[in-house]
Amino acid sequence: MTSSAPQPIAWLIIGFGAVAAMLRLVLLYGRARPSERQVTYALICAVTAAMLREQAVQRGLAEAGLLSIGFTRQLGTTFIVLTFAPLVVLTASWSERWSEHGRIGYRRMSTTIWAAAGVSIVSMLFCGSYARGLGQYIDRTEGWQTVVYFAFFSLWCAATGALIVSASLREIRAGHLRPSHRLTYAVIVLVGGWALEEAVSIFVSAVCAATGTGQVFVDFRFHANENNFVYMVGLGALAAAARVGTEIVRWLGADPASRTVRQMTPMWRDLVTVCVEIPRPSHTDPDPDPRRRMHRMTVEIRDALLVLGRFAAPIPADVPRPAAEAVQIARALHLKAEGAEPGPYVRLQASAPGRDIIDETRTLRRIARHWKHADIYLGSPQLDGAR
Repeated sequence: MTSSAPQPIAWLIIGFGAVAAMLRLVLLYGRARPSERQVTYALICAVTAAMLREQAVQRGLAEAGLLSIGFTRQLGTTFIVLTFAPLVVLTASWSERWSEHGRIGYRRMSTTIWAAAGVSIVSMLFCGSYARGLGQYIDRTEGWQTVVYFAFFSLWCAATGALIVSASLREIRAGHLRPSHRLTYAVIVLVGGWALEEAVSIFVSAVCAATGTGQVFVDFRFHANENNFVYMVGLGALAAAARVGTEIVRWLGADPASRTVRQMTPMWRDLVTVCVEIPRPSHTDPDPDPRRRMHRMTVEIRDALLVLGRFAAPIPADVPRPAAEAVQIARALHLKAEGAEPGPYVRLQASAPGRDIIDETRTLRRIARHWKHADIYLGSPQLDGAR
């Protein structure tokens, strides 16, 4: 195919996608999870396919004597198939079956899918030789070769859509998802349904073209194929670039996890210093990931609050509600630091289990926001001086 999108828009999207792919290789590839690498592979293949579909590239390769225009058009379509391969690997890896097989099973599955993609590409280019000999778009060429050519394409497109839809519906049916997660899976289902529709529609168009029937539908499908793909690449590039943006923000220390760590550090430091009963690592955690540090701090703060329950009094009524829990914890910590005898256990509201670690972290962050000012309400020397 040859893209019919306006040249400035097409090259802007291709350039953005290329930059996003390059940044993913530089910033994420070395320490990325296998799933992140598959997204990078898919983006690289999609950008390459979009470039090969541009008329300027097709003419340039032909004038340089490297590839004919007809071959470059079909090569662009095969790179779309290569885009599907890592997406199939990615969605297949969501299944518990492959997680049970471990790394070796994942590698075998990945190798099999990529090998199948290679066989499909060779077969498509072989079937496309008939249309290339006639100097025609294979989308409009009569003959069995057109059906076989697009059968490979439609199978990959349908496999990607079916896996995406089934995996997302499985997670939605399992329940216990946050609203944002449900919305994300709903969007993924729509994308997967779109891929299934494209697979069926393109194959039907190929059958019509091969048999010389349904010319109106063939023309519609032809123009849609020419115009749509580069915009799909743009949407995919935006999604892939979001992870790069997250990594840059994390590197700058401006991500939510880093901000949470900074905000909870004063309270965490006071709690783990006094509550020596809490088991802690014998060495400083070298992991720079702020999400891991945030998770560990949340667990250690909650453990400290369980210890302080033996020194706690009810939430003070004479303190504004937003700061009351911080004052309650600070008073209990003050008593323990002075060596007071433990009394009946009082559950600190902040130690109540949340729905998940996200709820717990939000609760503790809200309390930590008032920690530095909690000693104002103690009616005694400041906590650091007493300790």
